[in-house]
Amino acid sequence: MPPPTNPRDPWRKAPVGELQEQLLPRWFVILCLVMVPAAIAAVIAGFVVFSPAEVPVAARRPPPADGLTNDVGEYQIGSTTPEAYTETCPMLAGIHIAGESADLQALRTGLARLCNVTLPDDVADRLSRFASAGGVVRFAQFQQTGVDSTALLDAEPPLILLNARLQRGDPRWIAPAVAHDVTFLDVDPATAEGALTARGVEHLVCQRALGDARSSRGCEDAAALLALPDPVGALRGAGFR
Repeated sequence: MPPPTNPRDPWRKAPVGELQEQLLPRWFVILCLVMVPAAIAAVIAGFVVFSPAEVPVAARRPPPADGLTNDVGEYQIGSTTPEAYTETCPMLAGIHIAGESADLQALRTGLARLCNVTLPDDVADRLSRFASAGGVVRFAQFQQTGVDSTALLDAEPPLILLNARLQRGDPRWIAPAVAHDVTFLDVDPATAEGALTARGVEHLVCQRALGDARSSRGCEDAAALLALPDPVGALRGAGFR
């Protein structure tokens, strides 16, 4: 004899199995079978339609904004006090670094690459001027996560901010980013010509500091920009003057 049913039970008329377990109505099963592939198709279509477009190589380091040599949107830095990097070469005498122990180790390794390669006189001079002014290099979180670095060169002392993801990569990738940013001590970061000069310096340091090591995305972008038929025109199209 079947058990009594509760008149308020919404499933009281649903079919049950031999052991009184409820069975899904056939219409419900068919509906589910139809909806599953439709849902899968909707997810795939969403990825296709709403996936971010590829950023042109000339736009991967945006024009300046809010005192930054490259706009990175909002950014966050840590609260550690910068300390002098005393074991560096004479070219970088006076430079400061900031962060936790792992950050400091990566920064020392990256900056040391600048000391261990031959650099053009103008690049070495800009690095020396940044360092002698007590310039600080540290990691930061950027809203625009694809930008390798940016700088506040008018700050006291001047400050270079490196994308925090560089801390998790090859520390040698730091050297080209720093060389890129100090270029704006002498050229205007808002102009296409200035931006191209900085990326040319970055490319040179990539070649000399990394050797056969795997290139960073920044190094690949610099090489790709320089290889364009009209890099100045591409940079102007990306918002530079």
